Amino acid sequence: MTSQRLDLYVTRDTWLHRLDPRVKTWAVLLAGIVGLAYKHLLVLAGLLLLTHLALLLARVPGERVRWLWRGLAPVLLLILILQPLFAPGPGPDLLRLGPVRLTQSGILEGVSFALRAAALAFVVALLLATTQPTALVQGLVRVGLPYAWGLTIGLAIRYLPTTYGLFVTVREAQEARGWIVSRGNFVKRARAHVPVLVATIIASLRLSDSLGLALAARGLGYPARRTTLHHLHFGAMDWIVTALVTAVLGGLIVLRFVMGLGGRAW
Repeated sequence: MTSQRLDLYVTRDTWLHRLDPRVKTWAVLLAGIVGLAYKHLLVLAGLLLLTHLALLLARVPGERVRWLWRGLAPVLLLILILQPLFAPGPGPDLLRLGPVRLTQSGILEGVSFALRAAALAFVVALLLATTQPTALVQGLVRVGLPYAWGLTIGLAIRYLPTTYGLFVTVREAQEARGWIVSRGNFVKRARAHVPVLVATIIASLRLSDSLGLALAARGLGYPARRTTLHHLHFGAMDWIVTALVTAVLGGLIVLRFVMGLGGRAW
């Protein structure tokens, strides 16, 4: 039950779910280039807002979106704190304590990096929330990726939540037996997690061994032409979305690299 709760894919019957996985992968690739290339706050905020609008259209539960935000919050907080301190940038000092400087440009750069990290995370989350792992693997194989590579990506997407679910299950079982891991300072908590991590690693190794046997029993690596039960076909909606995404995101990429726009946070 824990792994199912942590699985990013949400079963719905929306037009985003029905899109060909190759279209969504292409959109994620372009959106990732835009997110990495731009520093401007409005562009990154717009990309983040667009992903949330798409999640709303895909009818992804709000609890799932809040769960993603809670997972990102510590990383974003570190970026907002450390980026202005270690890379203050040019400009007058807003605050100076010895060698530590705080400037407006440093704060804007920190906000830009945090928005970039959040936008890229939610772009990938949108793909995983609206695409079944099997369909994603099939789409990657259809564009030329070797099947073993595509299967590896699909298994990673499928079993990373399962591994975390094992960790949660082991931790709760240990706590039920009196092993409290949430008390004390950071060092004590880290040491208390060692037995939990050892048990999780052992359970993961057992799971990987069972998975390897299951794949071998199903003929993985057998030198024969693979077949699929459901074939991917590009429909009218797929072509329309591909053209729209390419025009908008491709236009932003051209503006960034050809005209040099968006290279600064503000």
